[in-house]
Amino acid sequence: MLKLALIVCLFSGSAQAHDSLVPHAHPHGVSMLPGVEVIGVAALLLALAVLVIAQFKRR
Repeated sequence: MLKLALIVCLFSGSAQAHDSLVPHAHPHGVSMLPGVEVIGVAALLLALAVLVIAQFKRR
């Protein structure tokens, strides 16, 4: 088993991650899709608006 691990280590070299798994520049510019933070803030604002509307309808 030790010999097999040694052979695998010798031929593996340095680890390389695919471009889609690491941050990288896009040649076509900035993505137009909203990020997780933007969606989270929008959800909070929507929930707040629903609560405010519900309060006004009670009066």
